[in-house]
Amino acid sequence: MKGKPLILNFLLAFVLLFSALGVTLKPVEAAAADLFFSEYIEGSSYNKAVEIYNGTGVSVDLSAYILELYTNGSSTPSQSTTLSGLLADGEVYVIAHASADASILAVADLTNSSVINFNGDDAVALKKSGDLIDVIGQIGVDPGSQWGSDPISTQDNTIRRKATVCQGDPDGSDAFDPALEWEGYAQDTFDGLGAHTAACNGAVIEPVIN
Repeated sequence: MKGKPLILNFLLAFVLLFSALGVTLKPVEAAAADLFFSEYIEGSSYNKAVEIYNGTGVSVDLSAYILELYTNGSSTPSQSTTLSGLLADGEVYVIAHASADASILAVADLTNSSVINFNGDDAVALKKSGDLIDVIGQIGVDPGSQWGSDPISTQDNTIRRKATVCQGDPDGSDAFDPALEWEGYAQDTFDGLGAHTAACNGAVIEPVIN
C-alpha cells in the first residue's frame, strides 16, 4: 500500500514533464491479425450481403482469400468464390446478391458470387490460403432456421461486428452465438454497409510530439 502513492506521483511527474516538452500521449489501436467479417445482411427477397474488413494496418491482396457457403448443415462447401483486388487498410469489401436493393449494390464490390445465396441456417466462411479465419454460423450444423434470436440473428436481420472485435473466429466447429460479437438490426437495415470502425482492445501509449 505504501508504494502506490509513490508510483502515482511518479506517473504524474512523467505526464507533466511530457506536457511541458510539448509531447502528448495518445492511445494506439492494436491492429487486427487478419481480415474478418464486419457485417452480414439477410433481408427480404434478394437483400443479402456480407462485408469484410481490413484492420491489419497494411493493404491486403485478396487473391489469397476464398469465401465459402455451407448450406443446410453441410460440412463441405456447396459454393465458393475466390476474391481479387487490393483492400486498403481501414477499408471494407462488400459481396452482395446481384438482385439486391440499389442501396446495397451502390457499395458492393462483387455481385456475381453464388455464395450470396444463403438463408439464415447456412454458414458463411472466409479462408486464407486454405485456412479458416472467420465464420458466420457453425459449419456442419443446421440450427433449424437461424443462429441467435431477433434482432441479433442470421435470418431476416442485419448483424454488425462490435467495434471491440479485432479478429475473426477461426474455429468453424464451435457453437455460434451472434450476441457475443455482433449487434443486431431490423430486417433490411443497410445504412451501415460499406464502412466499419474497429476500436480494438490492447491499446498501447504512443508519444506524439506537437
